[in-house]
Amino acid sequence: MEQINFRIKSEEKSILQRLAEMRGMSVAQYAKQSVLKEIADERIEIAFNLVKEGKIGRKRAWTLSGLTHLEFLNEWSKRKAEENISEEILNRELDLAMEIDLSNYRKE
Repeated sequence: MEQINFRIKSEEKSILQRLAEMRGMSVAQYAKQSVLKEIADERIEIAFNLVKEGKIGRKRAWTLSGLTHLEFLNEWSKRKAEENISEEILNRELDLAMEIDLSNYRKE
């Protein structure tokens, strides 16, 4: 996990403390929740744009989106998204698959 630090005015901290207290959480928890809520829509857009550009696949997009699996699949369907996998990656995966030793799994 990573950490983000920033400075705010004392009046802003007082407001955050009051809001956090009203919700029964710490200022850090409230700030984290607020930031994640604020960026939720942008995360989804970024994830689907990166898939469209072929920079990430479906699994990474799902993680990046912050959606549940069912929500992600619904969004995928709604957007008619398609993975754009490069020839280089496909060839590399094929090469790796061909190198797997299956002799231990064969019936004799």
